[in-house]
Amino acid sequence: MRRTIFRAPTLMTEADLLHLLRDCYTPTGPNIVAAGLVRSATLTPDPDAPGANVPGLPPRFIAHITLHAPSTDETAATQLSAQVENRLLGVPSISRVEINLLPALFPIL
Repeated sequence: MRRTIFRAPTLMTEADLLHLLRDCYTPTGPNIVAAGLVRSATLTPDPDAPGANVPGLPPRFIAHITLHAPSTDETAATQLSAQVENRLLGVPSISRVEINLLPALFPIL
């Protein structure tokens, strides 16, 4: 007889979120975490996510990301924001992404 083992869903952590952001790169090459562009990356439960109040379903989160623009080029900043949003929305635990884009650290670039 085969037994099914129930495993509780694992919760996403902010360390997991930072790890996911390592897949996002600046126009010049390094990932945004290694480049020091990420100021904060936090998660809050999303009470409006589909199935949020259904017992047994894993929770979904809103990812709040604050990062510096890679340069003063608005196109590069827009592309980076889209890259971050696309990467995070590919994770089933994340239902929404809110990005706060700060000015570039080195505005002369």
